[in-house]
Amino acid sequence: MGRLRIKKKEKVVPFRETMAYRLLLITTSAVLLMFMSFEATTSWQAGNKPALIISAMVGVLALVVVFYNLDRARYARVSEHAAKRMRRR
Repeated sequence: MGRLRIKKKEKVVPFRETMAYRLLLITTSAVLLMFMSFEATTSWQAGNKPALIISAMVGVLALVVVFYNLDRARYARVSEHAAKRMRRR
């Protein structure tokens, strides 16, 4: 029986610096954007101006958050294991 190899553990990447965190924020912001666009259209059809203004502002804010997180996703860190798995495919 040969010598057992000791595997080195990779460094732990904080969750806020990972690609999964950024994609989670993008997904929630996109869902919020779709909901706010629905609310804006129903408020516009009903003639409810204050609700229209609020939903439009929150929708614009959600759109800004989506583009901001898409930009920051470029700098997100990926674990070595996931990077090797992506290179193999």
